[in-house]
Amino acid sequence: MECRELEITLISAQNLENARKKKKKKRVRVYAKISLGGNLRTQNTTPVDKEGQTNPVWNFTAVYTVGKNAVKSHEIKLLIQFFCIRTSQETNIGELSVSLAELFNCFNALSKGEGAAKVNYPVKRGDDDSPGEVSL
Repeated sequence: MECRELEITLISAQNLENARKKKKKKRVRVYAKISLGGNLRTQNTTPVDKEGQTNPVWNFTAVYTVGKNAVKSHEIKLLIQFFCIRTSQETNIGELSVSLAELFNCFNALSKGEGAAKVNYPVKRGDDDSPGEVSL
């Protein structure tokens, strides 16, 4: 089976939900979990951004090897979940789910099939759009 390498760099997110809005002096510390379809075997976790508050910056790269047919599939999705870390728990503050086919189509359109391409997607909170956006 022919395979392709998928290299995703999670650059940053903007305007994520502030899960600690009741405690204004408390810092928001955000990290992300990146996986293919939520599969724990493919999960990568970014370091916690302690400075950006609701606008974290990671520049974190995850690399996956995927089959040639997977990049044409709208069934297989890249899932990025954002979490605010708190004293005793983590709170999900949004997510992005995008098909590998859409990612590869964007890449080919923006980069002409060579190098890298930067794309932005809205962050979802449940079924609703949030004001947040993620840069890959």
